[in-house]
Amino acid sequence: MSDLVDVAIPANAQAAAEALLGLKVSRSVVSGVRIRQIEREDAELAIEFLRDWGFTARIVENTPHGEGPMAPLKRAA
Repeated sequence: MSDLVDVAIPANAQAAAEALLGLKVSRSVVSGVRIRQIEREDAELAIEFLRDWGFTARIVENTPHGEGPMAPLKRAA
């Protein structure tokens, strides 16, 4: 199975990612603008292209459901 990651990009890079690279971008109030579930090799290439065009981008490791930044706090026993 391939290593799937998300790529976090600024909102102003969405048009470039969609039109020029042909990637599907999702927007969320919680997680921001991201290219979701893309293979790591493709993500690294997309980041290089976006950086060449003046946009910042970074790979975000996927976290299992319920363990992200908005997960409920677990109380110590």
